[in-house]
Amino acid sequence: MRRVVWHLAALGVIFTMAGSAAAQDSALKASASGEVRHPGSAVYPSGARLSDLALGARVDPDAYMAGAAWLRPSLHDAQVRLKAGVVFELGAIRMDALSHGKDELGLAAAGFQAWITALPVTGRRTSVVLDPDRLEVSAADNWPIEHGDALFYPRRPSTVRIVGAVAKACSVPQVALQDARVYLAQCPPSVAADPDMIFVIQPDGTVFPQNTALWNRDPPRALAPGAWIYVPFNRKAIAATTDGQFNEDAAAFISTQLISTEGTP
Repeated sequence: MRRVVWHLAALGVIFTMAGSAAAQDSALKASASGEVRHPGSAVYPSGARLSDLALGARVDPDAYMAGAAWLRPSLHDAQVRLKAGVVFELGAIRMDALSHGKDELGLAAAGFQAWITALPVTGRRTSVVLDPDRLEVSAADNWPIEHGDALFYPRRPSTVRIVGAVAKACSVPQVALQDARVYLAQCPPSVAADPDMIFVIQPDGTVFPQNTALWNRDPPRALAPGAWIYVPFNRKAIAATTDGQFNEDAAAFISTQLISTEGTP
């Protein structure tokens, strides 16, 4: 009888250890940074959601919610491929332009290629709600988190960044309710730019194509602080060397970048 009891006790220890190991395996490590009171990594149970991570980090009241970012390791590889495709096509645009005597297009492509190459791959999931208060009351926005996820809450910036087919990437002061195309007066497009449209990228990473020519002009679109304007390359000029989606892909990659409070892009 004592031997049976001992065996049952031993089995109980084994099951307890197995249960603890399984619980440990299912735990999620996630982190928060930026304008939060509890920065760094923490462990969350399986099934934890964005609200758990955001509330645990204790986001500062003055954090810029519109520019908050959710970074996911599971999105990293896809964004590496997206970046590589944009860089490759810029190289093709540059070589084709220079071989046909289109020096200004070639130089614009080379400059933008160098700028894109220097950008990090963030794994950011765009167009999501990350305000802790809203996450608590909105089940549709309160997504499950994965191991390695991170939240970043920036300070509120005061600029709009303009990049792409421009003489030089620049930051200009954000003006409330000002139409996106008005900003281009301070950062003029180059001769390599598409004359008919731009891409507006709001701080949450949502991308909006905006027609700007007299014949196709869209209604005005105001930009929030920290937004981007991507000035696309002339579609006709690059049609022979790209797949037709180059400008959309470039805007999509820019949308994954984090809010910067520095003076220049």
